[in-house]
Amino acid sequence: MDLDLTPEKKALIALGVVVLIIAVYAYNPFFQTSNNTTVNNTTPSSPSVVPVPFTQQGSNNTTSNNTTTNSTSQITAGQAQNIAAQANSGYTAGQATQSSITVNGQQTSVWVVPLSKNEAVKKTVYIDSNTGKIIQQT
Repeated sequence: MDLDLTPEKKALIALGVVVLIIAVYAYNPFFQTSNNTTVNNTTPSSPSVVPVPFTQQGSNNTTSNNTTTNSTSQITAGQAQNIAAQANSGYTAGQATQSSITVNGQQTSVWVVPLSKNEAVKKTVYIDSNTGKIIQQT
């Protein structure tokens, strides 16, 4: 059997072989079996609440005849900056702005304090404007 292979037919056969090799190589991951198993052992971490003491300018507590009346007071922007700076030594607290965020499905009024290091904002601290506790750091 004598085949008449012209250069065009040889090139076409070579091109078909190359296409076949590429197709097999491309679909190989779908059919490859491996005994390697990857397990992700990380647990989701939730932001911790860090209580930081602060002094209030005035007391809204009045005591008379064993009756105490408490009214809620909000911390100031300056107090929020101090809380953020004390909890994150080495950082400089920027201008605090008031906002609200959702924590566990509940709206919470917070002070948002940017923390900078070397003239660049590196962290943002969210401080509860009623209690002065750090709710979240990003």
